[in-house]
Amino acid sequence: MKLSRKHLSFFPTQHGLLFLGILGAMLAGSINYNNNAGFILVFLLGGMALISIFHSFKNLMGLEIIPLSARPVFAGQNAIFPFQVKAGTSGCRSVAFILSSHGKVFESIDRKKTIRLKIPASQRGVLNPVSLTISSVYPFGLFTFRARIPAQTTCLVYPEPRPGPVSTIRGKYSLDGEVETSCQGSDDFQGLKPYQPGNSIKRIAWKTLSRGRGVFIKDFTAQDSLAVILDFEALKERELELKLSRLCHMILTADKKKMEYGLRLPPNFLQNPGIGENHKHSCLKALALFNPHFNLQAGPG
Repeated sequence: MKLSRKHLSFFPTQHGLLFLGILGAMLAGSINYNNNAGFILVFLLGGMALISIFHSFKNLMGLEIIPLSARPVFAGQNAIFPFQVKAGTSGCRSVAFILSSHGKVFESIDRKKTIRLKIPASQRGVLNPVSLTISSVYPFGLFTFRARIPAQTTCLVYPEPRPGPVSTIRGKYSLDGEVETSCQGSDDFQGLKPYQPGNSIKRIAWKTLSRGRGVFIKDFTAQDSLAVILDFEALKERELELKLSRLCHMILTADKKKMEYGLRLPPNFLQNPGIGENHKHSCLKALALFNPHFNLQAGPG
């Protein structure tokens, strides 16, 4: 968004009010005593005040603010909202940026600059700042020029991870690495399939890759799944937010151990087992947006 005259409003600061009061007293004294030197000083100072209004107005005119994507954070952390700010031809001096009454930052911008404003993320969900306030008292601090515009940005807030006992269903290994089930017999090798994001790296055909033939995975029939399913209903805690925090910690643990894992949430959400950064984000996003009163659709595994 680019600032124009319709966005700007101005009013005197405390120093400006004091200055105008002294100027009025000097004018009254000059009139009372017919003091020409007093008139000259009053008009000189008054002219400087009017010129400062022009420079204050010019300082913010043409300022362009472009919201950038905010990275997801966990509850209890600070959400950082980046904005790209482009100044007009003459640049901007001593501009204050305030995002929803938080994170005041003073910047001077010559041409283009990225500023980062912080807001405490106290709970999971989508953090949506209402407005971005830009103000300046340049050059003399007598008048404040201010513009309030929609922030037009959001930040996804994951639940706060809380460690505890691991509860999973289905799978051969648990998050602590202990074997849960065993089986006998061998799998039948069917051939090679092209690698897809989310496939286990344990199934990659390394010999084929080393020969420069591309990335493939070994396809077996009757293969036992090494994945675990992190199930909301399997947790014994009663509090909703505590359950989500526990699941959040389990997802981070499984991702750190490079394990295949899936996520099940009521009433009918199932994230298929997978690995990788995108899979982790999909699972954490489902926790952040979880509402037991609405059906969720599973994302790509």
